[in-house]
Amino acid sequence: MSLRGNLAANLRRIRTERKWSQDVFAGEVDLHRTYINALEGGRRSPTIDVIEKMMRALDVPVTDLLGEPPNTK
Repeated sequence: MSLRGNLAANLRRIRTERKWSQDVFAGEVDLHRTYINALEGGRRSPTIDVIEKMMRALDVPVTDLLGEPPNTK
């Protein structure tokens, strides 16, 4: 899987584990919900600054966002 695919799968998994809607998460990282939807759908690639915002909001290391999703190992 590509890094974009890893990010899409991990972001959706982590966000839903926290029971956050895309709207809530978008507010936490100061981004639009449609952008979060595009990231989770693998249609957009975030900048390093956006990755850092997401890491901080979710309180996870970068490897949790960009590493291979648990169900594909």
